[in-house]
Amino acid sequence: MSVLRLNDVSKIYGSGENKFYALKNVFVEIKSGEMVAIMGASGSGKSTFLNISGGIDGASEGEVYINDINISSLPDKKKSKIRNENIGFVMQDFALISHYRVYENVMLPLEYKQIRKKNKIKKVDEHLEMLGIKEKRNLYPSELSGGQKQRVAIARALVNDANILLCDEPTGALDKKNTEEIMKIFQKLNEEGKTIVIVTHDINVANCCKRIINIEDGQIQDDKEITGNN
Repeated sequence: MSVLRLNDVSKIYGSGENKFYALKNVFVEIKSGEMVAIMGASGSGKSTFLNISGGIDGASEGEVYINDINISSLPDKKKSKIRNENIGFVMQDFALISHYRVYENVMLPLEYKQIRKKNKIKKVDEHLEMLGIKEKRNLYPSELSGGQKQRVAIARALVNDANILLCDEPTGALDKKNTEEIMKIFQKLNEEGKTIVIVTHDINVANCCKRIINIEDGQIQDDKEITGNN
């Protein structure tokens, strides 16, 4: 089953002589349970691809499907609902709120859910425990290491039971040891059935995935399965 599909998608900025394609005529299908790396030079369109796939940004042309729902022409409110129910985002800079404690950061996606507060806290603690940082629940982001911050960000991405994780350079701010630990977490989540898409410039990170898509100047140059990682 396809969980993400870009059908002849282009993203255009400017007009006339200043017209610029951040993405051009992109066709990509990502199936449930895949773990995919998106690679390319800086400015190649990797992050644009991720943002359009997740409904954060809109395509100029073409159609975007999340779990077979065409989100391209949906009103923002409905698009946000579909995104929040299906997708968790993990960013390079962790995107944690500095004046919120760890558990408050993780709870953010649950704020608009009609769930009792104690059940929200239970759900948050389950995810913090799963990621080995439950003892850090009352700390602030400034009191955490980079690897711990990214675990908090992953817990936040998962707490809403999203079946798709979109990760933009999730190891970019981490050292080698923490990078390896975070990739093991992603691989375990993938083994448990999560679909994971990782934008990266690190070939070692890409080689942890099952498929590598190379983007150059906004176009797909290469799309290959990695043998041995399936």
